[in-house]
Amino acid sequence: MKRVLLFYPPNKRSVAIETLCKAVHESGNELMILTLTPKGPFHEMLEGNGVKTFSIPQTHNRSWKYLRFFKQSRFLIRFCRQHNIDTVWSHLQEANIITIMAQRSLKAKVVLFRHHAESAFYAEFGKKMNLKRSRGEVILDKIINRFGKIIVVPSSGVWYGMEKYERCKMNKVKLIPYIYDFSTYQKPDAGKLRSLKDKYPCSLMLIMVSRMVASKQHGLVFEIVNKLVKEGLSIKMIVMDDGPLRPELEKFIAENNLGDHIIMTGFQDDFVNYMAAADLLIHPSVTEASNNVVKELALLEKAVAVCRHVGDFSDYIEDDRNGYFLERNDLEKTIETVIRDGYANPDKLKRFGAELKKDVLREFSDSTANRQRFLDLLN
Repeated sequence: MKRVLLFYPPNKRSVAIETLCKAVHESGNELMILTLTPKGPFHEMLEGNGVKTFSIPQTHNRSWKYLRFFKQSRFLIRFCRQHNIDTVWSHLQEANIITIMAQRSLKAKVVLFRHHAESAFYAEFGKKMNLKRSRGEVILDKIINRFGKIIVVPSSGVWYGMEKYERCKMNKVKLIPYIYDFSTYQKPDAGKLRSLKDKYPCSLMLIMVSRMVASKQHGLVFEIVNKLVKEGLSIKMIVMDDGPLRPELEKFIAENNLGDHIIMTGFQDDFVNYMAAADLLIHPSVTEASNNVVKELALLEKAVAVCRHVGDFSDYIEDDRNGYFLERNDLEKTIETVIRDGYANPDKLKRFGAELKKDVLREFSDSTANRQRFLDLLN
């Protein structure tokens, strides 16, 4: 039996992290949770399942961020000694840098989990989108890559950025996809689903579910939908989530009389009903680590269109078998081509969705084989 500490900054719930905790807890090892935030929903759920949770005491002074890191690293060292921790699994950049600072004083085996893929995005699209990554974040990544002994990444997209743009020694990096307890996901309500379909009748219902920022390419999709609607195609699109570009996008809708065709829902608690009402996800995001929305659509047997070589999409999606690929350097043309093809071939969309569900369940479900990829890290 190993004593495993999962060191994780937020206190909010995450299906992927909770499933990982469940895998360790049910394997016969002793799991403890330590967060940088006060106890919240994440702690409550785990404590209800017999997992001990803790939170690093909060400092109320406005101390310099890196001084806080030092204090938190000292707390981590004391915690691991007090509880005889064998393995520390640290998640996200902030926890990883704190763990690196503590590493030399820890007897425990340290595994760092990385969940972001910004380096490739900023190198390849930053100038085009007039965006520049924080220098501080770049420095932290360099330190983590240099001193981390084992780094786990969730997708080939993250691997690619670390190898090409960060020049990390890749022999220390392991690619292990997230696992999900899919039984915890919401199920559509038949009555609400029928109501949505009656409210928004059309031949093809598109959906976008992503934060309204430049990298998600909402504006480009809106222009293509506008073009196709003006041609007379019976198309509508549900747009979920929010973000700084929302006012600009709403202005575009108003100026082009698209109020009946592009439905801006914002956040919805019953988001699964809107997903179930759609036929095709359009997701031209050029930066991801591992996208959850595509997996959620897959459970509903919905077709998806995503960018090739972004996040984990190329790890499980095959063009024209279980989904569509969009080309990052030719997005306008490929988005339009995909929408026209889906419009003309509704049976293909259904086939793609059915195939995608099988692949997602095989690759990402909370199965014994998928769990073992993580449990092997304890050896």
